Amino acid sequence: MSEQTCLLEISTDGIATLTLNRPKVNNALDEASVNLLIDYLHALEVNPAVRIVVLKSTGKVFCAGADLNWISSNEMRATTSTDTMSLKLAQLMQILHNHVKPTIILITGATYGGGIGLVACCDIAIATQNTIFCFSEVRLGLVPAIISPYIVKALGKRIALRYFLTAENFDAQEAWRIGLVHHVVTENKLGDYLNKITDALLAASPNALSKTKLLVAEVSTRPLDDTLIRRTSQLITEIRNTSEAKEGISAFLQKRKATWVKELP
Repeated sequence: MSEQTCLLEISTDGIATLTLNRPKVNNALDEASVNLLIDYLHALEVNPAVRIVVLKSTGKVFCAGADLNWISSNEMRATTSTDTMSLKLAQLMQILHNHVKPTIILITGATYGGGIGLVACCDIAIATQNTIFCFSEVRLGLVPAIISPYIVKALGKRIALRYFLTAENFDAQEAWRIGLVHHVVTENKLGDYLNKITDALLAASPNALSKTKLLVAEVSTRPLDDTLIRRTSQLITEIRNTSEAKEGISAFLQKRKATWVKELP
């Protein structure tokens, strides 16, 4: 029996960990792994026990991007219409980017093309110091079409274009400087830093976290005008009347932990 290309583990405190598991081919994204990721992400969205989604990989390379064998096989079948492979990859990026739960990505080792797309789609990105990034598409006669909306949104047009065109390697510190990752840590500190982030998220209201993600997505695309001011005023009024908001305020005033904060074992 072949190994599963993507693994899922859910901890008792509600942290779901997705692990890319094709180390022999540098965790390249093939049809099986993309389909599994899509299915898992859909299932995790509607699982009330899941509070956080973490994406990581096995092996020395985080992700080599799309599997070139998969690209080649689709090329033989593709016509002028959009092929299945492209749609599947685009669907994966969209689902990850729009996921209702907070998403954290742990990047260790080299990361190329579509792998960097996964980084840009996650809410919080943590890279180890040995991580190398590269948008290698133009060297292969390709363009970074599927990941481009998320990369340009994360980095801005000029920085994205600079690295798209040159296909140069850049390290974790440069990734931090340009805003691709939020934190750079040594490999032996990665677990501790992840725990720090997840502890902070688990202390927050699950509903408030998902609503905050929607809030940022909405206000980032709208002009700062009277309509937006009214909209944000409406949102805070709506959230104040939810059960979690009432519980959070009561817990603060009563100097106790809110019901969603689990006691550490």
